[in-house]
Amino acid sequence: MLAVLIAFSAGCSRVATRIPASVEPQLTRDPAVIEGVLDNGLTYLIMKNSEPKGRVSMHLAIKAGSMYETEAQRGAAHFLEHMLFNGSENFPPGELIKYFQRIGMMFGGDANAHTGFYETVYDVVLPTGDEKSLAEGLLVMRDYAGGALLLEAEVERERGVILAEKRDRDSESYRQFVRSLAFELPGMRINERHPIGVEETIKAADSKLLRAYYDTWYRPDNMALVVVGDMDPNTVADLINARFASLSARAPEGEIPDTGTFAHVGNKAFYSHNPEAGSTRVALEVLRYVERQPDTYAARRQQLLFNMVSQLLENRLTEGVGKPETPYTDGGAGAGTYLRNVRYGIVSAECPPDAWEESLRIVDHTLRSALVYGFTASEVTRVKKEIKNGLLQEEQKASTRNSRQLASMLIRGFTEEKSVVSPSDARQLFEPVVDAVTAEELHQVLKEVWRPSHRLVMVEGNVRLGGDDAAAVAAILSAYDISRQVAAAPRKEQDAADFPYLPAPETPGEIASRVTHDKLGLTVVTFENGVVLNLKQTDFKAKEVLYSLRFGKGLSAAEGLVPGLPALSEMVANESGLGRLDREETGRAMAGTNTSSAFRLGQDGFALSGRTTPEELELMFQVLHTRLRDTQLKEDAYRLAVQRYTQGLEEMGRTVDGVLQQKGEAFLTGDRDRFGYPDASLPGINFDAVKRLVMSPLTGATLELSVAGDMEEDEVIALCARWLGSLPARTPQAASGHKLVFPSGKRLELSVESAIDKAVVTVAWPTTGMTDIHKVRRLSILGSLFSERLRETVREKLGAAYSPRAWNNSSRAYPEHGVLRAIITVNPEQVSEVVAAVNEIAEGLRAAPPSEDEIRRVVDPLVNRITDFRRTNGYWLSSVMQDSSRYPEKLVWPLDMLEDFRAVTAGEVHELAKTYLVEPNVATITVVPSS
Repeated sequence: MLAVLIAFSAGCSRVATRIPASVEPQLTRDPAVIEGVLDNGLTYLIMKNSEPKGRVSMHLAIKAGSMYETEAQRGAAHFLEHMLFNGSENFPPGELIKYFQRIGMMFGGDANAHTGFYETVYDVVLPTGDEKSLAEGLLVMRDYAGGALLLEAEVERERGVILAEKRDRDSESYRQFVRSLAFELPGMRINERHPIGVEETIKAADSKLLRAYYDTWYRPDNMALVVVGDMDPNTVADLINARFASLSARAPEGEIPDTGTFAHVGNKAFYSHNPEAGSTRVALEVLRYVERQPDTYAARRQQLLFNMVSQLLENRLTEGVGKPETPYTDGGAGAGTYLRNVRYGIVSAECPPDAWEESLRIVDHTLRSALVYGFTASEVTRVKKEIKNGLLQEEQKASTRNSRQLASMLIRGFTEEKSVVSPSDARQLFEPVVDAVTAEELHQVLKEVWRPSHRLVMVEGNVRLGGDDAAAVAAILSAYDISRQVAAAPRKEQDAADFPYLPAPETPGEIASRVTHDKLGLTVVTFENGVVLNLKQTDFKAKEVLYSLRFGKGLSAAEGLVPGLPALSEMVANESGLGRLDREETGRAMAGTNTSSAFRLGQDGFALSGRTTPEELELMFQVLHTRLRDTQLKEDAYRLAVQRYTQGLEEMGRTVDGVLQQKGEAFLTGDRDRFGYPDASLPGINFDAVKRLVMSPLTGATLELSVAGDMEEDEVIALCARWLGSLPARTPQAASGHKLVFPSGKRLELSVESAIDKAVVTVAWPTTGMTDIHKVRRLSILGSLFSERLRETVREKLGAAYSPRAWNNSSRAYPEHGVLRAIITVNPEQVSEVVAAVNEIAEGLRAAPPSEDEIRRVVDPLVNRITDFRRTNGYWLSSVMQDSSRYPEKLVWPLDMLEDFRAVTAGEVHELAKTYLVEPNVATITVVPSS
């Protein structure tokens, strides 16, 4: 389970470098970051940024998390995080979330928090960057920092919510993670300080316990305010000084606990059976304790080299995936330092349970081959291209980075004590490293990573090994010893894979029409062969171009479907590589480029979608041209897809959430073929069925290409004329009259064999499709209003669920079909109570209109979210241009969208509730554990 924790990486270790210390380059802080420290020790980090426009991302970061808890406080850091939303000096209990909503913020999306091992962070995304909005945000942050009330009644009320969150997060996979971490890091404090805490502490926690942690660690010299966005940095600095200068420590400085240490010796095995897993994971690891090192150029250089050798190993492990001789379905590798003190190396594979020994053998031989013989020139060249391209893209896209992402980077810099380096400086520092490094040096880096004499051999997942744990461990070590007796073999140099390989069309297609929609800022070009091109040039994100080539009427019009065929077919198409090139050859041919392509099977259309950059527009068209003219579905890809899909089915059928996914949508649509899942034998599915579903629309249906982003329209039009406009004309596919049937008044009761004590409930009502956009927008408000009342009732009053939610989904493929549903994860003993509560909420929405304040608290944050979404290429691509030749109303919808949402009234929402949330139509799904 080491891979799960790599995301918590908190710094890199210093290692040997060939550069003398006297001339080692220095890490310089990004000059765009304004840093200051108040007299009381509070740090502030401010950065002006214009995406999204008008928004400000504000955060309070505390250098303390669950690792700093005493034995009696296990869970206090996370409990305290919850409590800061439940009453403070300026916000009485129950008012802070409403305050957020009234100023246009969405709880959970714009206002949230998280607790980690070493940090706690509070997030607020302000709707505007004017002085008033900044002052309001800082008022909230000041209360977080020092104004918590921690009332006993609120502690008692929040206890149920936290227990519900603990239940939500509980799973066999989480329990396996806890077991494996204890094996990997014996003696380290982290094993006793998981952020969610222990039930005994959660049930016994009181105001005194929480305040002790709060006063000890929430002190100004242990905090930073991070503010990034569209605002005046000087104004922010002045407001921070005015608001926080009076903040003082309320208790003596806490003693940072010892993290513990560990030392592995010899070969050890770990086995854990996980009945929820759909596959088995085998891994080899080395882990050693290292002292925490400062953030230096040498440390980052070493991590860069670690990343390169990890990618080299991963490429080797994955190149054979799908082939008959490869027993596993995926492979991976990693190296570095995480959790501040743990140096690691890992190679792993996901496999069927009966293939664990053979998969372990290949993983072992792949690692030892690299350790003995090193890397070939061609594979090093590929990784160099990819790393250098990543550095270049970061630099080129820096001007339009997202404020929240930048803020996260500054927060990590503060909590992990790392320098925030600008992308241009990072490229200047590390591109020469990539250029200069040799295969021989990377070989030495790999040997340094795997220098420890021990090996941890991990086997975990759905494999059942006979006997007790000792017997399982002995079997694993025996399999590893047998593998080690076979000498490693050198790798052969691979031939280059060239792309493009099809000749370019000699004559471009003729344009039949060109229409400019000035109000939308987009252009529609139709070619003589029927190809439609929709274009919108934007400046939302530098060097980003998104595209989607649509064809066919989708699954709604497909014949001969059986459950699982669409999902499996999509997997086969995406694993088959590019034309005559297989997946691995495609990877080598496209190394160092930014153009991606993915096949998608949707209910209302099929698509080839992806992204590129302005410099690679022709490459994008070459990819599309090859896909259309020379797609070759591979039997190896079909074999791999079947393995992976079957693993997914196995996993899905073993949790309440998975069973809901398997059975729920088929129940709510009355269509198992399009929305259901098969059993593990995949009845009715074979390679020929996949080819029929994919190839007919791909090679024969009319084409519509939508492109949005940082590009020149005339260049795209010329390229489209050449590569797509020159294709033979195609025949439109007939529309579908297929209808879905909602199970009004019916109840589906399901169970799953599980030791995890949680259930999931869905309560749903039929609504309508996308025909009337005015109505659909108001149905979305009704869904959001329902979700807000779920939060107030099921979470806050009953304490029965952590994250209940509701939303409306109206279909475009099926014009009469829509569903408003509520989904809640609960204690199995509370299923009936929660179902009753949901129905009471529906009854309340039918009985009386909501207040104007309630409507505004739902609508205003949504309008702000939509405003931001409209400044993304994804919005214009998917919500406006895509399929607009079939649905021309999509080019009208954006014109009044914001005004229409702002005009929503309580009366309109009430009428929809009376129309659709009627008791005879309600359908209920419950999934409970059977053991």
